[in-house]
Amino acid sequence: MKSLLLTIAFAIILSTSSYAQENFELTVERKLSSDHCTMGYLIANGKAICYTLELPWKDNLNTISCIPAGTYKGVLRYDKTDRWRIQLENVPNRTGVQIHIGNYTTQTEGCILVGMDAKVNNCSVLNSSAAYAKLKEAFYGTNTPNSTPNKHISVTFK
Repeated sequence: MKSLLLTIAFAIILSTSSYAQENFELTVERKLSSDHCTMGYLIANGKAICYTLELPWKDNLNTISCIPAGTYKGVLRYDKTDRWRIQLENVPNRTGVQIHIGNYTTQTEGCILVGMDAKVNNCSVLNSSAAYAKLKEAFYGTNTPNSTPNKHISVTFK
């Protein structure tokens, strides 16, 4: 009986540790909407990690609008030049919406750009590569991953 209780206790400890985490929850907390852009913060599992830049809201028109608020499933893609991206699934009337590197709205067609600094006056994010590395580290739990964890990715836009 004592052995069984120890086994159960150990299983509970493992299931609540960061190593056993099965979900990767991202939130894009939009804070500024203008005729030129939408800006906010990217939060990974409850921790703000960088700024976000999107196109302005234009009725969800493909390639010229940010996407509607809501929660979307994310999947990893390895086929782009940066070899790692999170792509959103089931965005209404959209395909190929991704989180990726970029500094200006001219570098996106409806995707989400990330940066370590933000410039509201010209709708830009800076140090995008560093923010992207921070996003990857948040997903893998290290900046030198040797395998891909089996995590369910969700991205909520508020």
